Amino acid sequence: MKKVLFVLAFLALGWSLKAECPPEVEDYTFTDCYGVAYNLFELLDGGQYVLVEFCEAPYYIDDTRLKEVYHRYGCNGREMFVMLVWTSIDDEYGLSWLVDQGVESPLVTSSGGAQQFFNLYRDCMEIPRYLLINPNHEIYRESITYTNMYGVFDSLGIMPADCNFGECKAPTNLRADLGDTELRLSWTNVDEALYYHVYNRRFEPLADTIDYLLMDVHDTTCLIDFSPRYGGDYFVVSHCIDGSECASDLVSVPPTALDFTGIDCQGDEIHLFDILDRGQYVLIDFFYYSCSGCRIQEPNIVESYYRFGCNEEDIFYIGVDPNDGVSLCMQWCEEFDVKFPIISGYRGGREIAAQYHIMGYPEFLLIAPDHSVVYTHSDYPFEYQFSFTDLQSVIDAYEAIGIEEHLCYDGVDESNEQNVSLSPNPADAFVSLFVEGSSVIRVYNAMGQLMDSFIAENQHVKIETSHYPVGLYFVQVDGQSIEKFVVRH
Repeated sequence: MKKVLFVLAFLALGWSLKAECPPEVEDYTFTDCYGVAYNLFELLDGGQYVLVEFCEAPYYIDDTRLKEVYHRYGCNGREMFVMLVWTSIDDEYGLSWLVDQGVESPLVTSSGGAQQFFNLYRDCMEIPRYLLINPNHEIYRESITYTNMYGVFDSLGIMPADCNFGECKAPTNLRADLGDTELRLSWTNVDEALYYHVYNRRFEPLADTIDYLLMDVHDTTCLIDFSPRYGGDYFVVSHCIDGSECASDLVSVPPTALDFTGIDCQGDEIHLFDILDRGQYVLIDFFYYSCSGCRIQEPNIVESYYRFGCNEEDIFYIGVDPNDGVSLCMQWCEEFDVKFPIISGYRGGREIAAQYHIMGYPEFLLIAPDHSVVYTHSDYPFEYQFSFTDLQSVIDAYEAIGIEEHLCYDGVDESNEQNVSLSPNPADAFVSLFVEGSSVIRVYNAMGQLMDSFIAENQHVKIETSHYPVGLYFVQVDGQSIEKFVVRH
C-alpha cells in the first residue's frame, strides 16, 4: 500500500513539474524559411505582442484564419507580431507551402529552431497551439482558441490596424471593366510592390461587410469570376519588400446582368441582352422539376405573367431549369400552364445557372433594361423586395418600378366587360353582387381556373372568399359580363 501511495505521489509530483509554465519567456532567436532571423526580446522590447501558432503538420493549419489575423492586426508592423512554428517539417517544405497558400507570416521549421522553442513552452498551453507573449515578457495564461481569439485581443487593448506602416504606396487608378463573363480589374503599378492582394468587399447581413481575399497577382491586371447577383466593391493592396501594405480606393460594381443565349423547349433562341435592349425588364425563374419550393411558388409566377402582359409589355419572363431535359420542362409547362420560354439544362440552362452563381432553388432575378439586377433572393440590400409566396408584394414592387398591368388571361374574355358592382373590394371573408333574373355565376382566378360556379336569381349574391388565396379574381355572369376583385387577408 505504501508503495502504491509513493508511486501516485511521485506521478503527481512529476505531473505538476511537467505542467509548470515559466512565468516569463526566455530570449530566443528564430530563423524563418527565408533565412530571416527574429529575436524574441527585440520584438517584445519594441512594444509588440507576439502570437505563436505551434503545429506539427500543415494540414492542421487554417491558413484562411491565419492570413486574416495577420492582416487584421497590421501585417506584423503594428502591435501584434504573428508567427508560425512547425516542428516536423524543414525549410524546403515550409517555403513551398507559404508560396502555395499565399501566407506572409514568418514560418519557423525544424531547420530554424522550432522544436527547441516548442519544448520550452509546451506546458503553457491547454492545447499545444497558441502562445501569446506580452511586451513585458509575461506569458498570457488563459486558453486561446479560434473562437475567443479576437475577444482576448480586445481585452488586452490590441486593436485592429492597417498595414501601411512602411514604404508601401497604394495602387492608384483602379478600374473595373465588365465583359461578357468576367470582370477585369486594372491599376497603376507601385514600384516598391512585390505583389498585390485583390479583395472583394461584400455585404453580409450579420456583419455588414466582409473582405474576401480573391487572389494574389504579380501583374497590374487580373480577371475575376464575377457574380451578377451580388456585384461588390473591389480594392487592391500592394505588398512591399519591407512587409508593409497599402490599400487602394474602392471601385464599385453593382449587381449587373451577364449576357447569355439559350434555346427554349420550343426550339426558339432566347438572347437576354436583345430583350433588355428593346426596353423590357426580364424576370428569370430558376427552378427544377422536383423542387418542392419551386412548385409552391410557380402558380404565382404564372399568375403575374398573365397579369403583366404575357411577355408583350413591360416585362419578359424566362424559366431556367439547369437539371432537367426538354421532356420534364415540357411537363412542367403543362402542369402549371406556363406559356413563357423555358430553357432546359441541356440547351443552356446549366451554363446560365453556373454563370449566375445559383446555389439554391427557387431563385429569381429581376433585371432592368439598363442591365442592372434590381432584385434577387440574395442578401444584397436591393431597393425593391418581394416574394412569389406573396403575390401582392410582387404587384407592389412592380408598380414601384413602373411595370404596368396588362391583363392577358386565357379563358377569361375581357372584351365583354360590363359594369357589375362588387363590394367590398378588396375582399377578405366575402364579396357580394346583385344579379337580375336567373344567372350563372362563375368565379375565376388570375390563371383562368374556375374557382366557384352556381345559379342565382334576382338577389344579392354573397361569395365566400375566406378560403381563397390572396390574389386577383374575376366574376363572370352568364358568360358575358366580367368584373375583377382582389382578395387580401
